[in-house]
Amino acid sequence: MRKTIYISVACCIAASGCSAFVPRTETVTASCSVPDAKLQVDGGQIYQGKATFQAVRNRVLSVACYKRGYYPAQKSVSFSISWTGVVDVLSAFVIIVPAVGVFLPGTWELNEKNITVNMVQME
Repeated sequence: MRKTIYISVACCIAASGCSAFVPRTETVTASCSVPDAKLQVDGGQIYQGKATFQAVRNRVLSVACYKRGYYPAQKSVSFSISWTGVVDVLSAFVIIVPAVGVFLPGTWELNEKNITVNMVQME
């Protein structure tokens, strides 16, 4: 009986995808529909037309594009629970350890990883 319990606990631990081991950032590519426009990420770093960068998984990401002759354009990308987070939540009902991962950024993922901000030309 004791051996069965140990095997069951070991299987639960092995099956749980702890979000604590998932990186807190993920790679995102953003671009403007006008290639030579200025692209700004979260009101900070400015790029020319296209950028690849690391974004925190559990924060809304804001991407804005600017160019003379075009209206300023902005796009916000939200986040949702990842598959690792779902496994952690479900595993927390069996053993308590995976519940720790639910409070970490690895539980979440951005809804878009390839962002294009569409710009409209002024008349």
